[in-house]
Amino acid sequence: MPLLDLSPFQFAFAFFALFLGGMVKGTVGMGMKIVVLGLLATIIELPVAIAIIILPAVTTNIWQVFGGPPLRETLRRTWSLFVMVCVGVWFGTEILAASNPAHLAAALGVLLVVYATYALIAPRMPSPGRHETWMSPVIGGLTGIFGGMTGSDVIPGVPYLQALGLSRDMLIQAMGILFLLGSSMVAVAFAYQGLLTKEIGVASALGSLPTLGGYYLGAKIRQRIPEALFRKILLSALFVLGLYIVITNLT
Repeated sequence: MPLLDLSPFQFAFAFFALFLGGMVKGTVGMGMKIVVLGLLATIIELPVAIAIIILPAVTTNIWQVFGGPPLRETLRRTWSLFVMVCVGVWFGTEILAASNPAHLAAALGVLLVVYATYALIAPRMPSPGRHETWMSPVIGGLTGIFGGMTGSDVIPGVPYLQALGLSRDMLIQAMGILFLLGSSMVAVAFAYQGLLTKEIGVASALGSLPTLGGYYLGAKIRQRIPEALFRKILLSALFVLGLYIVITNLT
């Protein structure tokens, strides 16, 4: 669906979704892509939604990568995971290009439900310990495949990074690298697959504006309300949204 086929309502809804996603990112530090994709998947095809959020995702994650500790320290521990994320994204977009968009939207809905459930329960995953050497590339590959298929690069990458026992600053930076690499590789793979048209590229660039505006507002909100309360409300909404996407795309 090229940009010119979007209705005024779809434009307005996309603007709102990007603004809301940026606000969530500014408030809780993550969740922009999964919020925006969850909303956009209710009105447009998933491949178009994924393409539209590429540049907004890149612009909101750069600060996480370069605003933390030296990159060398974080990459020394996580490089194999990130390499396989890039490989996995390529395979995921191959699946996306050959699949029924409704089925992939349903898969996104399932990921939303899984992510929201995991985050609400907040189980403590055991450290991989001596298995980290082989688990990191496997988790990276799975995260990349899911990211290429659905645009969501949270599961299982983020829970695994949390289990590694990284320092707070290194964890934030590692998640930023994960999201930045995922979005960048999706852009390359989409361009190769012919899914990233010039018109959608323009829409993605314009989408950075409401996203950054929402991020700025979210940073202000973070200073005024309990983050835990906002997080619970958000995750509950994502759970319901995920169920809605699954039901509407499989019935």
